[in-house]
Amino acid sequence: MLRSFKYLYIIGGCALATEREPLRSIERIRVENVENAGSSPTRIKIISEKCGELSVPRRSSSCFLIDNRKEILVAGGCTGPNQHTNSIELLEIREENEGIVTQLLKEVMEIGASCSGFDSEFNENHKPIFGGFEAHSCLDEVQIIDTSDSMWKCRKLGKKLPKIKNSTVLWVSDREFIMFGGWEDEQRTTKAIRRIEFNVDFTDYTEDFAGFLPYPVEGHSSVRVGSTVFLIGGFDGCFVLDTIIKYDLESKKSEILKTKLSEKRENHVSAVLSDKYLVIAGGWNSRRSLDDVEVFEIQNNGGDLELARCHVDGKLLIARNRPTGVRA
Repeated sequence: MLRSFKYLYIIGGCALATEREPLRSIERIRVENVENAGSSPTRIKIISEKCGELSVPRRSSSCFLIDNRKEILVAGGCTGPNQHTNSIELLEIREENEGIVTQLLKEVMEIGASCSGFDSEFNENHKPIFGGFEAHSCLDEVQIIDTSDSMWKCRKLGKKLPKIKNSTVLWVSDREFIMFGGWEDEQRTTKAIRRIEFNVDFTDYTEDFAGFLPYPVEGHSSVRVGSTVFLIGGFDGCFVLDTIIKYDLESKKSEILKTKLSEKRENHVSAVLSDKYLVIAGGWNSRRSLDDVEVFEIQNNGGDLELARCHVDGKLLIARNRPTGVRA
């Protein structure tokens, strides 16, 4: 299992569809195991609290955990319909009984973008942001936020990807990333898996095709547990989904789990908390923004990871469509 994370910070989002009523508020949630009664579902209580506000409202920003889990870097996002910001701010995580302190930085993105691919837990100095959406079109650029010295910089690489938004990206090892799905070339929801590897100084990269998912998907979430990746919910080009894909990084094989979400959702966030709980929060169900939280206990059955649904008490403080989630 991964190192233990206690909180999922849920940052911004919007209250309505199509980027309307973007949010500034930040809340954090944690899970509390109330009861584990034999064969009955584990009872989980969701503890949620408001812990701060962004300098500007942001829907679908790119976020990175830095400085030993004490700060979150927040870049871009949309501040209203077709209104994208290139601003960057820093969130300082303080003690549990203190709020987050926000600081708007002088540095800005090369292109203000929302709905980009990124891995919030990539712990190196070069933070890649893949594609996204900017006002009226999808992006094919890769932007790098360089935190290697006191003067942080954002730069755009010369090489381009296919135009893509609403994908998920996971860091695999060294400078290698895997991209799952997304809205591609402004034409289709894709089921492609891409492998992207950077050179040492993150000034160039190679992109390779790495296979297909069982179905096309965008607006999903993904979490990694060892060599297993869970791809959760999303939109297949026609319908919002309640399915979960399990993908193995070693065998490159994937399967659709029999276990499903209790609520179809896209544009949500997910994370593994306390080493064993898969937490899925917020999103959009094709009709409204969601404030509910689903929790699955991750169980190891002879080396094969399975998901067991938990009974959940509690929800988010407010409904959030397309927030960003960072665990710490």
